[in-house]
Amino acid sequence: SMKVFQIEEGMQIEPNCVYVKPPNKDVTISDRILHLAEIPASQGLKHPIDFFFQSLAKDQADRAICIILSGMGTDGAIGLKAIKDAGGMSMVQEEKQARFGGMPTSATSTALADYILPAEKMPEKLIEYATCHYNIWNQKAATLKSENSHYLEKIFALLQSKTGHNFTHYKRATINRRIEKRMTVNQIDTLSDYVVCLQQKPAEVDALFKDLIIGVTSFFRDPKLYEALKEKAIPPLFESEDILHTIRIWVVGCSTGEEAYSMAMLLKEHMDTINSYAKIQIFATDIDDDALNFARAAIYPESIIVDVSQERLKRFFTKQDHTYIINKHIREMVCFANHNLIKDPPFSKLDMISCRNLLIYLEPVLQKKLLPLFHYALKPNRFLILGNSETVVEFTNLFSVIDKDCKIFQRIGFSAGLANDRDTGSLTSAALKQQTVEVFSKSKEVN
Repeated sequence: SMKVFQIEEGMQIEPNCVYVKPPNKDVTISDRILHLAEIPASQGLKHPIDFFFQSLAKDQADRAICIILSGMGTDGAIGLKAIKDAGGMSMVQEEKQARFGGMPTSATSTALADYILPAEKMPEKLIEYATCHYNIWNQKAATLKSENSHYLEKIFALLQSKTGHNFTHYKRATINRRIEKRMTVNQIDTLSDYVVCLQQKPAEVDALFKDLIIGVTSFFRDPKLYEALKEKAIPPLFESEDILHTIRIWVVGCSTGEEAYSMAMLLKEHMDTINSYAKIQIFATDIDDDALNFARAAIYPESIIVDVSQERLKRFFTKQDHTYIINKHIREMVCFANHNLIKDPPFSKLDMISCRNLLIYLEPVLQKKLLPLFHYALKPNRFLILGNSETVVEFTNLFSVIDKDCKIFQRIGFSAGLANDRDTGSLTSAALKQQTVEVFSKSKEVN
């Protein structure tokens, strides 16, 4: 009984209708209006589902829902990550039921699916979720505000006991949205009942932890930044007369490794261009062990062709079935380690720190701790990269602006002092040297 339309440019979506993508077109959504885009002839393998899901995540945020059904290839996995990062819901068909398991397998491998179900059970679960999400949303939001202090502290305690990580100083708006999402998935209306759920189901603590630390990334994310790095930050790193020159870079919150490997490729390209050599050490850290294990495997779905040029694919990857494997000489530049930026010591004597889109999730008290820490960890005149919505706030005495649009900063001045703080777990500078060595030693053992 639902009306079915083939999408036309500027079509506004209406309830209880089905919209079908026309051939050889990509589809985006903006303010509930569908738009068509030409698919570049040079794109090669097409991923229209990823393309649309990423658009849907931007447009609908936590109201977005994505469902991955039977299909060949890996299309949809990257878009699913974008939906989850925006706070939306994801549902995947059981692999054993799907006629073509490629897409469900790829989606499930992200470990971000809220529901993995046979197709016949999806409608009921979808209606349950939508009913809870839309009809009881205001009630839950009010509940979160009125019960905020008492029950959030209990949730933080459960998270810290199970995972070892303290979320007390993460921004409450983000925390609330992620908790509301998990309550909706579990059909729970009050924070008190959700606390009971966490106490009774350790797996739900893990699921909440995953939702709180979702890191959506991609190869060469924000191409303008990488062009700016090639022009303004990479060349100075090679201005050394030392034959045994070492370049040390720290990628904070590396998630599944794409940014760290992108940095390695960029450095390799520059070395080849200037016909010079330096030892590259990229320390890539995160608190998500699953993401780190994925990054260490260095195997990515074929959908990365949207972000990686054909030249780089041929030069730095090996194609295998529906995946691309990063070549050994790039993998060996990167060392992955589980590292909590809030309580673990930083790496030191660094040439560059990339901490993109992490500070925006932290309250000002933590931001004010971390920026002096980054200053301490960098060599003089070396570089700090932040996310598009981040800045060095009042620490203009510690960092100068190299590129305002791309958020590239340069260290100035002497080392900032680091004080111990019980709430945030910051360390005194006297303790940093030995503990940094310990973190690096552990990361080398794992890698």
